[in-house]
Amino acid sequence: IKRVLDFSRPGTPKMVKINMNQSLLEAIKLSTATLRKNGIKIETSLADDLPECYGDAHLIEQVILNLINNATQIMTEKDVKKMIKVTSYFENQSIFIRVADSGPGVPVKLGERIFDPFFTTHHDGSGIGLSLAQRIIADHGGTITVGTSEWDGAEFSIELPIEKRIGPR
Repeated sequence: IKRVLDFSRPGTPKMVKINMNQSLLEAIKLSTATLRKNGIKIETSLADDLPECYGDAHLIEQVILNLINNATQIMTEKDVKKMIKVTSYFENQSIFIRVADSGPGVPVKLGERIFDPFFTTHHDGSGIGLSLAQRIIADHGGTITVGTSEWDGAEFSIELPIEKRIGPR
């Protein structure tokens, strides 16, 4: 298991000043065709005054893309209203990103386990996507949590410091 995790582990982030909204928009752009094909509407609410922060733009894109893909997959398996909303804002020297969906949500009892390596609720999932997302965010000195969206689906909340930091808070 350790060798598989080492293989799938992202490299050390190349921490440079980035525009976080640009990474979010790039991930959304990469998802557009799949979202349209599956009848999923995507909304954005990105703060205009977001300061630059230290991060690896490609790794942040990977995290957001994974969250969008997970939401897409779960909503195509269920007959639900199909919405995803990506939000960004700045507060208390941190940038916050939220990816919310209108899917069935994450049961409270699974809330902690979904970040465990190889844990999956998808019949064809590998269980490493959210584990890698958590690792990438931790490598950026941030945190990722899951809660309930405005539509009673899943909402992933990411907090990233704007200053360069080693390790999570």
